[in-house]
Amino acid sequence: MGTKEKARRFLEVSDTHTFYSTVIEYVLAYFIARAEKEGNRSFADDLRRAKQGYREDFEKAIEVTEEVYCEMFSDEELDDMTVMHTTPAIKRLRGLTPEIMNKVLEKYSLRSG
Repeated sequence: MGTKEKARRFLEVSDTHTFYSTVIEYVLAYFIARAEKEGNRSFADDLRRAKQGYREDFEKAIEVTEEVYCEMFSDEELDDMTVMHTTPAIKRLRGLTPEIMNKVLEKYSLRSG
């Protein structure tokens, strides 16, 4: 079992919360576009409100995320993951994640018509 200090450090270095937030943003954008395309404006409006309001609730999840990481990983594992997330390739991957997600969703929406 890891300590909160190690979990917090890993989450900061890995930018995990930003990653989760980015995924939520793109998923909501996809479903908003899909709802509009299908003519379900009411559902699209509900999703827009959720997109605007989820960040406040999401901030509360940071402490819970730390707890989960503490339960699932030892301090040694958290240290190893922290080091891994400081490599240039992983930093580049994190920087490109929004672009990658956008392209995946764009291609997926084209294929699912």
